[in-house]
Amino acid sequence: MTKVEQLSEDDFRLFQEFLIAETGLYFDNSHDHSLISSLYDRRLKRGHATYKEYYNFLHYHPEGRAELRELLVLITTGETYFFRNMAQFEVLMRDILPEIIRKKTAAGDRTIKIWSAGSSRGDEAYSVAIALMEVLPEYLDWKVMLQGTDINREVLSVARAGVYTPKDIGELPPEYVEKYFTRQRSEFILNSSVKSLVNFFYHNLCKDSFAQEGMQGVDIIFCRNVTIYFNLETTKALIGRFYDSLLDGGYLFLGHSETLWQINHQFKTVEYPHTFIYRKDLSASPGHSKAGAPRALSAPAAVEAPRAMISLPTVKFEDGSPALIVGHAPASLLSRDLAGVAPVVHKDMEADALLLEATYFYQNKKYVEALARLDRIITRSEGHIRGNFLKAVIYADQERYEEAVTFLERIISKSSLNLDATLLLATLKSKLGKLTEAETFFRRVIYLAANEPLAYFHLGNIYTSQKKYLKAALEFKNAIRLLEKCAPEDPVKFSEGLSCGTLLQVCKHNLAPLQAAGGG
Repeated sequence: MTKVEQLSEDDFRLFQEFLIAETGLYFDNSHDHSLISSLYDRRLKRGHATYKEYYNFLHYHPEGRAELRELLVLITTGETYFFRNMAQFEVLMRDILPEIIRKKTAAGDRTIKIWSAGSSRGDEAYSVAIALMEVLPEYLDWKVMLQGTDINREVLSVARAGVYTPKDIGELPPEYVEKYFTRQRSEFILNSSVKSLVNFFYHNLCKDSFAQEGMQGVDIIFCRNVTIYFNLETTKALIGRFYDSLLDGGYLFLGHSETLWQINHQFKTVEYPHTFIYRKDLSASPGHSKAGAPRALSAPAAVEAPRAMISLPTVKFEDGSPALIVGHAPASLLSRDLAGVAPVVHKDMEADALLLEATYFYQNKKYVEALARLDRIITRSEGHIRGNFLKAVIYADQERYEEAVTFLERIISKSSLNLDATLLLATLKSKLGKLTEAETFFRRVIYLAANEPLAYFHLGNIYTSQKKYLKAALEFKNAIRLLEKCAPEDPVKFSEGLSCGTLLQVCKHNLAPLQAAGGG
């Protein structure tokens, strides 16, 4: 008998690249054993002596496509149950669906499109259907297009059958179980009224077209605990396609441990007391606003000025003309003495007045006007720290990162201990992929102020990308320790409004696989 061959690093890479190309699924050989065990099981069942033989069968044999489907059954069947992450379904029923129904009714449109991408055994898609039936009792008078898609054909068969176990429905309120299920011995049969609302079909999120009717002009997309199987490049591409599929104002639900941090800057994060979701909001671009809209935050990939607010005094030029209407500005963008009760009069009154005006225009998203005043300040004094810093913040907001870096480096050359400039510079270096420089500046941030959780978070990500898992785990733990001392709703500086509670969830999510691999 041929000796069983161990999976070498080269062989693992072959399967890894094959699965990425065919399905988008990514498995990291540093901590994921599910792929290895699945490959071993299928290899033995197919009678192949080596992994290389099995790979060649998958890749080149006419039956390879059918075998890939069998392999996918093993590696993509995850935990799922009805109303998983109850906080999201509470938001869906209390806020999101009523908002969509009101808008549609006002526009004379009685169509609702919802897509459960990566629907597995149907628990999620059917949960959405139940939520819709509860919120919209007259749903039969509407055109409801609710679809569930998955790459695993076996779980799609389970979904279509609609037969579940007590564990599957354990999170459902008892009245929903009684209303929407029929019990037969130890099984719960989903009522046909719910099943008829959902259409399940095979779809590969990474390779197949999004041209189907149910995938365009969508109101809500659920794609929870799917992108955790993808690499960064695949995830970015998928999220971009979801953005294109959604209507303006449409919502994207991700898993509780998933985030668009450094993935996509187009979606707006909408935070609720116990969860957050993402919204496509074209009208939230500069120059537009919606009074009374939910508190929407730009996706964490961009950078926003800190939100500590102070009242500003009215400043006048020497001739007595006002230089600024009384307003508000982020305290850290201005000289620290402005935070006191009485403003301090500087020698260069015109520069101070211009800075206050620039800050006012920045807050009102009038970037051209703000930059014009900052240019006047910097022309007068190239090393003006506050002027250079606000200009860097504006450029960072506009994703003009290289230009922002120029002004931040100018500040640090004059004031090497400037914490805000160093933290923003480190963040932008990381976004530009200059990880060695970013690491140096994040270390300087920690030297200047050991209580900045964002610095530890970024260092954890940098070390993870470098496969320095022990160091990465340590940095995520440092961030978690600091974030647990903060109020969950407090904003994290230079994370564009990301709350401490949300960043805490992300850090714990990033730490978990490192600990599973023995990294801390």
